[in-house]
Amino acid sequence: MYKKFLIVMIAGLSLSACTGNQDLVQQSLNNIKDEMLGIQSTIGDMQVQIQGLDKDIRVNTESINRNSDAISQLREEMTVTNSDVMEIKERVTELERTKMELSADHSPIVMKSGDEEVIIVEDNIQDKIGLYTYAYELYRNGKYAESETKFNEFLMKYPDVERSDNAMYWLGEIKYAEKDYESAVMKFQELVERYPEGNKVPDALLKMGYSYGNISDKDNAVKSLQKVVNMYPESDAARLATQKLRFWGVN
Repeated sequence: MYKKFLIVMIAGLSLSACTGNQDLVQQSLNNIKDEMLGIQSTIGDMQVQIQGLDKDIRVNTESINRNSDAISQLREEMTVTNSDVMEIKERVTELERTKMELSADHSPIVMKSGDEEVIIVEDNIQDKIGLYTYAYELYRNGKYAESETKFNEFLMKYPDVERSDNAMYWLGEIKYAEKDYESAVMKFQELVERYPEGNKVPDALLKMGYSYGNISDKDNAVKSLQKVVNMYPESDAARLATQKLRFWGVN
């Protein structure tokens, strides 16, 4: 009788221990589930944050792109504006030079030839200035074909006078204005070769660079602009060339 009771009691203790272990395991599982739920909730929050960050990044990227485009546009507009200012300066210079030439003393020159006096009168000064000024004003008013004709006439009559290089320069500008960039390059190059000491050489090299850029010949464009910067560093043309090179990302 005693033995049977002992066996039953031991069996009961074993069952009780087993039940306790199961409770512990279940509690552990419940704890793990709670932790998983917490982790999932945290992950969910992080995903929301990531989505928010992605949105912010997209917005910021778009903003940066817009700002970059705006900056590029401003740089381009600044280059154009500076070119306009430079052209106005050139016009003022042309007018001042014309005024000086017209007001200069062109008295007849008296020379002795034996017992006779020979009077030499420079009677073409008015014609020379008038022809050049007329051609230039035609250009300023957008009458490119007529202006080209008159500048060519000027160069035929006066191929080696003070304004010959200027006349050649404006022939190049006419082609540039007509978007005939290859012809513009040829005219500017001809100026550089025929009048290497002329005051329009820096401007011609600058516009050569612009012209090459407009026909997607960036290598020659960069070479022309760098030549302006290196050869005429103090000129307005060099300043504009530097701006263009920076716009292209060239140091």
